[in-house]
Amino acid sequence: MRRIRDQFTGILDNTLLPVEHQPEQDFALVLNAPPEVAQAIDDVRRRYDPAFKAGILPHITIKRPSALGIPEKLPLVQEALREGLAGHGAIQVQLEGYGIFNKPGTSVVFLKLRDETPFITLHRRAITALSQVYPDGLADQYEGQNYHPHLTIGNELSDLDLAVLEHELATGSFKLDFSFTFTQVTLFVQAANQPWRTLEEINFAGGQA
Repeated sequence: MRRIRDQFTGILDNTLLPVEHQPEQDFALVLNAPPEVAQAIDDVRRRYDPAFKAGILPHITIKRPSALGIPEKLPLVQEALREGLAGHGAIQVQLEGYGIFNKPGTSVVFLKLRDETPFITLHRRAITALSQVYPDGLADQYEGQNYHPHLTIGNELSDLDLAVLEHELATGSFKLDFSFTFTQVTLFVQAANQPWRTLEEINFAGGQA
């Protein structure tokens, strides 16, 4: 399996290629932060997150990038997610403080969720829906019990950059607390050697999840 790339941006281009000539594709499911929150978070990300330069919005991942398989599965994935998630209630979000996935030379800094439960519930609901297309546990092959919802603000950080960013966050140089509501989830796809592109935004039913 080719390397899964963590980039999200753009709008899906229509393709007229026959099925046998269509490029290999991956898909992912994310919650994009609203514009006013993204603008504030990007004050940090432009310096510390390579995804910012790729035009990727700040987001919380619900389903990590995964191989789609044959192109015919794409409409099946869309249908399964529409049916499985469309009735989900809106999610109230409180970002509060920061955490670190510490790995020497490639550390990750993220904003923490006061309550992870609604995101774990949404993740499981998405996996249940995708299991119609990818049975035998394949729908959850990358997360499993290790799913940890968060919003990345620094990625692939050297030890020096990690120390600098952590000092700035600890001394109050950047805003860390945000409250907002998610009312839709975004399905992205990516063809081989191409950027991630928005395929569909699935709206929630509204109300508290």
